[in-house]
Amino acid sequence: MQESSLLFLGTGASAGSPVIGCSCPTCTSKDPKNHRLRTSVLLTLNDKQILIDAGPDIRYQSLRAGLKTLDALFLTHTHYDHIGGVEELRIFNFRKKAKLPCYLSSSSMESFKKLFYYHFSNKSQISNYTAEFDFQVLEEREGSFELFGEKFEYVSYTQGGMDVLGFRVRNLAYITDIKEYPESIFDRLKGVETLIVSAQRFTPTPIQFTFDEAIAFAQRVGAKTTYFTHLSHDIEYSHADTLLRQGMHLAYDGLRIQL
Repeated sequence: MQESSLLFLGTGASAGSPVIGCSCPTCTSKDPKNHRLRTSVLLTLNDKQILIDAGPDIRYQSLRAGLKTLDALFLTHTHYDHIGGVEELRIFNFRKKAKLPCYLSSSSMESFKKLFYYHFSNKSQISNYTAEFDFQVLEEREGSFELFGEKFEYVSYTQGGMDVLGFRVRNLAYITDIKEYPESIFDRLKGVETLIVSAQRFTPTPIQFTFDEAIAFAQRVGAKTTYFTHLSHDIEYSHADTLLRQGMHLAYDGLRIQL
């Protein structure tokens, strides 16, 4: 049986790092921890592989991680950097000869129907080879569900008016693309020992936590260990790492943590 773990497939913001055409210190850095694909993680639980988000880099991320099978997909929301690679997942349909369970919010389901409208029309088996999903819509703003013998909890918050889901399993919580949130989120996160939360940049942004906002949020959660992800090229690893408090770390592509 494999150990239960979380692998950071990508830790970058929507433009990734290096950013096309940019010559800033982060984008020109030789440190691989400054090279960030779009944000996504792979959970391994009870020999099951669960992907959270499938952005435009997911094909390369899967190859780099040696991913051969996939058992479920969780979608936080439907911005391009989180769903732009969903069609790449069709290879797992071919291998398992089954639809891939996909957990998402009702608002994300409505967006998915618009963005990938052809998934919901009559298809010819000869001419259409799209990814196939067994959609599991999470109707409530917060709640829980069972999957593969594990209890998953979820919470809702917003980013630029779009609903986003955060997930908790065991003592780990994954909260990305967060800006506005209800106070009840801290009740859902009580007792979390490992927190993953987005920290896009140092300067203010109307749709993402800044570095300082992410630190303040993490302090309120009170997890023993916090990893910051969804990092823009504003965050240079060696510099930003020195600004963190004890128990807080910058995540980087390829980092694996045990659950």
